[in-house]
Amino acid sequence: SGREVPYGNIDWWPHSLYLNNTVAPWSDPNVRWAMSYYINRDQIIEFGWNGASLPSTLFVPDYPGLAPFMEAVEPMFEQYPYLEFNPEKGDALLEAKGWTKDGGQWKDETGAGVDLEIISFFDFTSVGPIIVQQLKDAGINATYSEPPDIFTRFYAGDYAGALFGHGGSYSSDIYYSMRLYQSASTEIPGGHLANFSLWKNADYDALVDKLYTTSPTDMDTTVDIWKQGMELWLPDYPDIQLTQGIHRLPMNETYWTGWPTQDDPYINPAHFHLTFQMVMHRLSRAAAAS
Repeated sequence: SGREVPYGNIDWWPHSLYLNNTVAPWSDPNVRWAMSYYINRDQIIEFGWNGASLPSTLFVPDYPGLAPFMEAVEPMFEQYPYLEFNPEKGDALLEAKGWTKDGGQWKDETGAGVDLEIISFFDFTSVGPIIVQQLKDAGINATYSEPPDIFTRFYAGDYAGALFGHGGSYSSDIYYSMRLYQSASTEIPGGHLANFSLWKNADYDALVDKLYTTSPTDMDTTVDIWKQGMELWLPDYPDIQLTQGIHRLPMNETYWTGWPTQDDPYINPAHFHLTFQMVMHRLSRAAAAS
């Protein structure tokens, strides 16, 4: 987008706060929803990204090919407002569990304090402290760090909270995003890829298997499977959606032109992805350099 916000392009890696679904109290969907209500995405964008970001569209990037899937489940967002900042709703969910506040800090049903260690890496250095402060303001004793073994721990499920993204679909084939939450498979060779939240739902697993055997060109069937999946996913909210991933890669046209831009968005321009070969083949010597 040149010199216009967000100063880059939407990556296929939407961001979220992962909460380990196998570790109490984060294993409780109501607790996960409460944490979501405590998070102000607008504040994250304003201060963490200097205004140069956009809210998440579930766990799929805001790409044209995926728009029909977001439109199909939009009516569900009234019941499941997955981006809403509403601390009062969060408080109500935790109070219903028997949690109480003591000096502004939550105590669980046993009277113990509630701690949340959030780990991540340099992509989230400006975001982690903001989320920690928002959760502290709500009464959760949160911390943020960037340990050198972040990826080992995260991939192994050795974490309570983590900031990370979703490497799923980037075209109209929604299968690659849906499989990110599959815990088991009877149809897919090798099983699932990366169910980082460790969420488990047998009915959802079966839907993804069905999607695997369905042509992505059969939009009626794929959209219906997606909707059924979101009817299971949204109430449980396995990880808390935050913002779009944005790549901000400077492109200098002094010597070369033909870079991907918002006027000619032919490919993701990230030089660390395989797609950069397409960029190399589109570049031309600039007139000033001739």
